[in-house]
Amino acid sequence: MENKPTTRIINIIMTGLFIIIAITLVTIAGSFYTVEQNAKKSGQEQLMRTLNYVTNNLKLVIENRSLSLQQFSHELTSDNHLEAPLAASEREAIIAAYLGAYADQTNLLIQLDGSGVLAEAWQFKNGALQELSEDIAETYLQADPTLETLLSSGSLVQNSSEYFLENQSFVNLYSQIVATDGQINGYFIAPLNLENMFKAEIFSDTSDYSGYPLVKNADMEVVIHPVESQVGLDIISGRQEQFPDLDLSDLRRLEEAQLTQEEGTLSYYSYWWGEENPTKVLKLGAFEWIDIGAAHWVISLNSDFYEHNRVPIQNNYILLSLLLLISAIILIFILLIRGYNKKNQAYEESQRLIEKQKFENERHQLEKRILKESKLEAIGLLTTTIVHDMNNFLTPILGNAQLLMEDYAENEELVSELKEIYLAAEKGKDLSTNVLRFSKVSEGQQDTVHDLTQVLKDTISEITILTPKSIKVESDIAPGILVEGFDKQDLQVVLYNLLTNAFQAIDKRPGNVRIRLKKADPECNADLQKRSIVTKDKEFAVLSITDDGPGIKEGLESNDLFDPFFTTKGSNGSGLGLFVVSSIADKYDWQIRLDRAQKGLTVCINIPLQKS
Repeated sequence: MENKPTTRIINIIMTGLFIIIAITLVTIAGSFYTVEQNAKKSGQEQLMRTLNYVTNNLKLVIENRSLSLQQFSHELTSDNHLEAPLAASEREAIIAAYLGAYADQTNLLIQLDGSGVLAEAWQFKNGALQELSEDIAETYLQADPTLETLLSSGSLVQNSSEYFLENQSFVNLYSQIVATDGQINGYFIAPLNLENMFKAEIFSDTSDYSGYPLVKNADMEVVIHPVESQVGLDIISGRQEQFPDLDLSDLRRLEEAQLTQEEGTLSYYSYWWGEENPTKVLKLGAFEWIDIGAAHWVISLNSDFYEHNRVPIQNNYILLSLLLLISAIILIFILLIRGYNKKNQAYEESQRLIEKQKFENERHQLEKRILKESKLEAIGLLTTTIVHDMNNFLTPILGNAQLLMEDYAENEELVSELKEIYLAAEKGKDLSTNVLRFSKVSEGQQDTVHDLTQVLKDTISEITILTPKSIKVESDIAPGILVEGFDKQDLQVVLYNLLTNAFQAIDKRPGNVRIRLKKADPECNADLQKRSIVTKDKEFAVLSITDDGPGIKEGLESNDLFDPFFTTKGSNGSGLGLFVVSSIADKYDWQIRLDRAQKGLTVCINIPLQKS
């Protein structure tokens, strides 16, 4: 069947629009590529000019430091002092003046005798000249990779190649001590701190743009870098150890280019290493190899491509492309609006079904809540009735036991046994009172402050008589933990139920139960403070009870264990123990957590401490 004329016109218009959009995108992409290539070329040329300045400046600064050392050496050992040697104070003043001139760069001076053996050493520290210990001086001499070769050859260059000490890079500046007859009587050696020299004389990080110069040796180890933690690192393996998840493939390309070319420029992806979590950026780089004394270095300069090349023409292209795309989208939208009504009808029907499903889910949740509340009401009525009758049974036991103790006061053995009966009945009455308290609506927390440590110890001593002989109960309770706003009897109920569950889990086997109370560590405190705005400024104590029973079965959700009447013990369990515990915890805003990562089960209760 042929298309209607209207349909054909719409198809032609849409096809034309798509062709226009495609041509526009291709044109914009080509323009962007051209602009980017021109920007890269311009940026690399600018970097190379700046690199030449940095390289020449570096050479001049090190040469200047070397000339300063030679001038100092000449002043200290000139012919003027042969007939009238310098006094010790004058000699120290000359040395202090030399070291103090650049105290942050060359604050050490070492003198060797004619055979290259250490003679004297000084350091300029806290504005005063001090003797440098032989051990420290030897450290700088032994780390120098070129000193032995240069001494044996009889001719010294102005400085050594680089070496690293304590995450800092150095070169040793050399100056010979020559007698009037031309004989070499010794040498002065001044370690030059390259990082401090570079930052003070060449690179000052005051620019708003990212980018910096750096220096590497022939082994591609960083000699000078604005980020001190990078000094001494191999640019690939060293950084891979620091940041194992980063992609350093382009750095390998950069390394290969620098090892095979005397100078050059390139663009590559890398990172700014001063950031805590480095992000990948496109960098422009320029490099050049130089020789300074015995040092053979590659000087690099890099910058962020997108920071320096956000030119107006790019914004114009972006604006033009957006306008074209918006126009095309509007036209297409007008053509497609004819189908909107049908889609809208389908959408409305879908929304109606979604709302109906949502209503059914809410009704189901409401029915579950009503059922749960009816169960709780039944628990309240049942426990009130049972406890009332239990009190009726316990009252005559208490009264008669007390009368018998009075009648047979002279029989200590019988009185002791009667007293045990009396105390057991009294504890039973207290327990029944707690159950009655639990079945009533809470009247709010109390304002009193309790020593949780002491309350827990008292509670454990009272519950000890319920412990089976085959089970060993251990306790590790930290002292002086103060908690406000809880009832001691509620804690007894919590501990009684948790210990009962632990005893039942171990059953008749020999086993261990461990009760532990400690203050939460900072990491745990931080996690608990995130729960709500109420707990953000609080600190917590952690009460844990651990047993070595079978634990929780796989596939069983922890939340199910706190539902009323839910039990895994069949007819031997009531399903109320953990429900009672969770209800009391909710009452005081305590948090319960079950840990089944280890053998057995650990129940942890996080309790807010008294405010400081």
